[in-house]
Amino acid sequence: MTPPNPVPSTEFLELYRAGLNSAVELMKASLENAERLSQQQLSSVREALEEHVRSVEALGKARSLEDLVALQQKMAGAQLERVMGYWSSVCQAAGQNQTEALGRVQQQISRSRDLFADTYALTARATEEAATIAAAKASPRPVAKEKEAPPPPAPAPKRGSQGQSMHR
Repeated sequence: MTPPNPVPSTEFLELYRAGLNSAVELMKASLENAERLSQQQLSSVREALEEHVRSVEALGKARSLEDLVALQQKMAGAQLERVMGYWSSVCQAAGQNQTEALGRVQQQISRSRDLFADTYALTARATEEAATIAAAKASPRPVAKEKEAPPPPAPAPKRGSQGQSMHR
């Protein structure tokens, strides 16, 4: 009896490992993206704080109510631009993160598909081999038929016996 082929179980183990590795890669990418987004947010807060300091200094130098209103309008426009820039960069970063994650998922799906195809082919081949072996064991072995011996000849009638009297 041939031992079962260990290759399909090995293939499943490889598929499992590939899945785990992909999960780790995806977590690393998510962490890197979160770090990048945090750095971007901290940078934006720093810039906003610096702009606020400049605005307070500029407001302190205002000589009239008209100067104050003009400075506030100018600051409001600059703040609106900064807010829009911030949110567009956040959306852009989120889009890049999703694109990167989808790329990794597609790579994993491609690897998994290839591994499944290989595993299927190996399993199909192992199944065929097992069926062939099982069929060979289940079928009776052909026994070579011996030539049948001709039936023994009938005993010849004895002379002087009843057989002779019948022929007369």
